[in-house]
Amino acid sequence: MEIKVELQVSANEVFEQLLESLIQDIKNSTGQTIPKNKLSKGFSYKKILRSNMGYDVTVNVQINELIQPNKYSATIENPKGTNTIEYSLRDTLKGVEITYKEYYKALSNLQNWNYLLVSLIYSRRSKKKMRKQFANLEQQILNAKNIK
Repeated sequence: MEIKVELQVSANEVFEQLLESLIQDIKNSTGQTIPKNKLSKGFSYKKILRSNMGYDVTVNVQINELIQPNKYSATIENPKGTNTIEYSLRDTLKGVEITYKEYYKALSNLQNWNYLLVSLIYSRRSKKKMRKQFANLEQQILNAKNIK
């Protein structure tokens, strides 16, 4: 999946929110508070996710790229494959353009075909959900500016 959105905030503001979310996820998963300057390529942590079938799965999250304020990429490895997410940010005259990419590589060809089929079916819903999350992120940043 790949989507592009434009928000009326800066790349720095969006990237700061991404980092804050990452730090909170690490704290929720490990109990540790990690300072921003410790986050870099290669940093990893384990977390527990609930599967679609209702059981817990331990995954490994690893940062692949962290170039502030332009790019963040991470892989989430689970027992069946690897999910990769990537945010690319570029300041524009009106704010920021974000390109979000997400893809999955299963351990078996059958699972890869299954993922491709399911992705085609749910692609529109997934993109709509991500656009809504970006709109919420934009609103959160704008609200924080108004409070200051």
